[in-house]
Amino acid sequence: MKKIRITNVDPRTRTQKGLFGGGCYGSDCNDECCVWGCDVDLAALELIDKHRGLIEPLTGAGIEECFKTELTQDDDYAGGAYRETVVRKEDVLCAFHLKGKRGCSLFYLWAVEGLPKTIVPTICRVYPITWHRGRLFVDSPLRKSCKCREKTPRGAAVPSLFETQEKEIMALFDIEEGE
Repeated sequence: MKKIRITNVDPRTRTQKGLFGGGCYGSDCNDECCVWGCDVDLAALELIDKHRGLIEPLTGAGIEECFKTELTQDDDYAGGAYRETVVRKEDVLCAFHLKGKRGCSLFYLWAVEGLPKTIVPTICRVYPITWHRGRLFVDSPLRKSCKCREKTPRGAAVPSLFETQEKEIMALFDIEEGE
């Protein structure tokens, strides 16, 4: 799949403390970023459709109920298109959040059940780094309990967000700074 083109990387991505330890999935953040829902890129959409039988019991909803928009063409997304998720009214969380539990059904299916990581939307895989029209930057303001805001253990060296997210960043983005 074609990578998303980045021509500007905000320096804060290299200075903001990163997601040490278990990373975002292993944090105690109370899933604060899930209150926004997310934009699901085409690669994730295809896997979500393929594995709907595993996802629907975890979310308590049919796949089509999880989206508020139709497929929108946009080169700023992996695969050139995306759909926006619904935020559930009853718990104010993304439609793909595990029903009645902490965590995301898509992250769960990747981390625990062994499905391809591309089932997790791009935006969720690199959060709290995000992008828009060629610029890679730290989402701001960071949620209060985001793991990258946790107190650093004394004497611990904590890499930057860019360093802790670098594998995902390099897999998803074609970075050509300074053009």
